[in-house]
Amino acid sequence: MAEITIKHTRAEGTLIQGSERGDGVLEALNPWGFRYARSVGFVYLRGSRDRVADMRRIQGAKATLEAAGHAVTLDIDETVRRAFGDAEAERYERAGVRSGHFDARADRLQTSSDEKWARGRQIAASYQGEPVKVDHYSAGRHMRDLKRAQTLFGQSVAEQQEADRCRGRAGSAAYYEEGRKHPGTTIRRLDRLNADRRQVERQMERVVRTAEGCTEAGNPLDPQLIVDSLVKLDADHADLCEQIAHWDAHLLAVQAAGVKIWGKEDFTPGDYAQLGGRWYLVLRANTKSLTVPKSVDWKARVYNRDNQSGTSTSTLPYDKVTGRMSGEEMTAELQAEAATD
Repeated sequence: MAEITIKHTRAEGTLIQGSERGDGVLEALNPWGFRYARSVGFVYLRGSRDRVADMRRIQGAKATLEAAGHAVTLDIDETVRRAFGDAEAERYERAGVRSGHFDARADRLQTSSDEKWARGRQIAASYQGEPVKVDHYSAGRHMRDLKRAQTLFGQSVAEQQEADRCRGRAGSAAYYEEGRKHPGTTIRRLDRLNADRRQVERQMERVVRTAEGCTEAGNPLDPQLIVDSLVKLDADHADLCEQIAHWDAHLLAVQAAGVKIWGKEDFTPGDYAQLGGRWYLVLRANTKSLTVPKSVDWKARVYNRDNQSGTSTSTLPYDKVTGRMSGEEMTAELQAEAATD
């Protein structure tokens, strides 16, 4: 049996050290989400890089290995991190590689599918719709050819479906960077990151208050437990601060390039806000969103009081707004459209 170390750092993720191929460690850890990476030659926990240690899986893996007779040591260090910008750049690079891989696979499948479909049509056309002559000596070959054509058609359809799936995945991978950097997506991400940072700060304060309260009550906590908790929370806080700074800088660069970031100061009641191909009457401008009418006509291009469903309203977040028009401009446009009808 082997001496195994389960090592975790945020820079490298969770790795299994001391294992060799064929020793059964990988098979034992598969249910816990561990995989083998040929590029580095390590068994690793999928999705663990740049994240806090998943102690549930790590402890489960440790118990599984010990039950198999291995000696297991844990080495968890939350302070070893890599720059968020480096991690983000690597994600974009890997997305580009995935896009090329799926595009190439889709091309191969498409070519094979077309060839099989053409071959199946050629076989079927050779009989020109002639029925099988059951009592004729050619019946066996005729039926075999028709079955072969049917098989080719089935294989062609299956490969076409797989080619379409690969083409879709290639498109998603190619759009990955653009999607990550989209202003609306970035604003929503920043809202979440700021909320997460405030929660971490509250947790840090709670740990300190709990430690102080236990000490005053004469039942002090283990100092190492307090240190471990604060070290982990401090690493979380540093990660969040770095991500927030990165995306704040990105939004500033986007605005400097001329992209409009909409906010409360851009709208007054009576204006119209655009979302895709629709315009919504602004009833109220809130801190995070606009209050707009809810229409009875879901096909309408303009949502206003004329087609409002009673007094029902909805909200339109600023990060989804794509344009603005004053009430006077909308009235003039609607009158011009009516005059041309």
